[in-house]
Amino acid sequence: MKEVTAIIRLNKVTETKQKLAAGGFPGFTCRKVFGRGKNPLIGRDFREAVGHSVLMPKRMFTIVTEDEHVENVIGILLAVNSTGQSGDGKIFVQTIAREYQVRRA
Repeated sequence: MKEVTAIIRLNKVTETKQKLAAGGFPGFTCRKVFGRGKNPLIGRDFREAVGHSVLMPKRMFTIVTEDEHVENVIGILLAVNSTGQSGDGKIFVQTIAREYQVRRA
């Protein structure tokens, strides 16, 4: 199993949820997060950008899926969230060593 984590823009959340569900991936976790990438803060007031301290609001989706479905999930995430602009987001893929269902514990 794999965990796919995507950090995306706020204005892409609704469409991302809809496309994941339509693509057969209705189960995911979505969290409010704040952060910034490596690129300089273009268009920001210099006083705000000193020390790169400005954190941008984003959303982080976590989808756990079988190995054979990872490329489908990534394809959906890229199709919805790629605008070609800096700040579109990041996608990370990690291996899940174990999974436990709490209900059956």
